[in-house]
Amino acid sequence: MRRVCVAALLVLAMAGCDKAEPAPTTTATATTTVATTEPAATTAATTAPVALEDGRHPVYLTKVAAGTVTFDLIEFLTGDKAKARWKKEHPENPDGPDNDYMIVNENPKLRTLPVAADADCQVLETLGGVDMTTVPCKDLAAFLKKQNEGLDVSPPHIAVLPFWLTVEDGSVVRFEEQFLP
Repeated sequence: MRRVCVAALLVLAMAGCDKAEPAPTTTATATTTVATTEPAATTAATTAPVALEDGRHPVYLTKVAAGTVTFDLIEFLTGDKAKARWKKEHPENPDGPDNDYMIVNENPKLRTLPVAADADCQVLETLGGVDMTTVPCKDLAAFLKKQNEGLDVSPPHIAVLPFWLTVEDGSVVRFEEQFLP
């Protein structure tokens, strides 16, 4: 009975850890292997962080390849939110932002998500233009390389303009390039 109690305490202690691997089995818990590995695995599965919630999100793309996309999540502010943020960051010039938008990128963390096989990729036909065209997702990286050729693209980004990613059930189902004046 004492070994079962010790094993239960070890399971509870390990459940609070942020490790995705099962709790190690020790000599004291060798007779309760199932009890020490299942709760830790279940806890890891139910508390695993979500890369991005379902919905539409502004990003800078950093890599599109092999059915995945890696990106830098940003804030795309417009209207009153953009004006308030601008005034906070530029008190000496409170009349902005230009064109009523502001991009905020305070977190350099990169995220990677799978891309749905039938994902829709909408891009600007030409930079500076407003006409959109559809590009197969398998060709998106090559299209962006050509579209942004000779421009000052800030690594690790692969395009000057931001994109909107639509996420459903943890996968990207739509890419939309954002026109900027």
